Amino acid sequence: MHTLERLSDYRFTASQLGRFRQLGEFRGRQPHTLRQQTEVLDTLRQVATLESVEYGNSLEHISVSKEALRKLVQYEVKPATPAERQIAGYRDVLDMVTEPAEHTNVSSGLIRQLHATLYSHFPHEGGRWKATNKDIVERDSEGNRIGVLYRTVPAADTPKAMEFTVALYHQCLDKMIEPLLVASCAVLDFLCIHPFSDGNTRIARLIATLMLSLNNYDVGRYISLERIFAQNEQVYLDALQLSVKGWHEGTHNPMPWINFFLDSVIKAYEELEQRVDALQNQGSRAPKSQLIAMAIDNADGPFSVADICIQLPTVSRELVKKVVQQKRKDGALKSVGKGRGAHWERVG
Repeated sequence: MHTLERLSDYRFTASQLGRFRQLGEFRGRQPHTLRQQTEVLDTLRQVATLESVEYGNSLEHISVSKEALRKLVQYEVKPATPAERQIAGYRDVLDMVTEPAEHTNVSSGLIRQLHATLYSHFPHEGGRWKATNKDIVERDSEGNRIGVLYRTVPAADTPKAMEFTVALYHQCLDKMIEPLLVASCAVLDFLCIHPFSDGNTRIARLIATLMLSLNNYDVGRYISLERIFAQNEQVYLDALQLSVKGWHEGTHNPMPWINFFLDSVIKAYEELEQRVDALQNQGSRAPKSQLIAMAIDNADGPFSVADICIQLPTVSRELVKKVVQQKRKDGALKSVGKGRGAHWERVG
């Protein structure tokens, strides 16, 4: 609320204004970009869902095996462990925010519903505002406590703070303020209020995707913003840390967070257009082969054929092996190990 309250006081650099223009151009091209074969878009959506669920939880040190992740995301198994329940809850909320139902409107009730869904696979009930006060602790690179980074809004004041923040969000949109700016500031205020006892950062990222979707920035449906955050995790954390200091007094500087948020959405749109362009330039069998090639090019370290199959559930194992062998012949991959345990590694 302290960020949204001060929107009229902020002054933006030429570089920041350029980011807003660039994102407006991406949104203008979006209908053309997404005018693709259904198969292509479905595959991009499935990959984005897997990555969002994986990285949205790994940022909070919640993880399962890739095979377990795939089965959970595709509703093939029921969650059994605490980590799997967290994964399943995130999957359920992601479905709600990437393709929101008609007439969906941001409200404190909806935010509580998202939190309830996030914890719907646990015995205890989610969706309730925090009952006790909580400080956000600052730690050094080794995890040692330095001190209190900031104090969140007291539990007794949380319901009122959330209602006020939601009202400010809608007032800013009614004033025709750029939705990307409004969304980034609303997410920062949400994090500083810290309305729930647990799950706040995951809900904040999901709310960001929801606000983008509701304002016709649909990139989060096809490219994982969570992955982009995770790939730039230290920059992400530094931006938040710089932007929350002084929030209660209204003296904080939200620009590091706003810049990071805008840059992340820009990266997502650039990746979306690059993937779509690459798929357009291929032949009739190309979409899946090209997606396999992209997955290989984006692999972090050695990978197996099974890893690619898990990441791209709509492609066959035989097609993955064919693309891998072609890349090996082209000198782009080398084998690490033999037999069923064999892995592949990019050359150069």
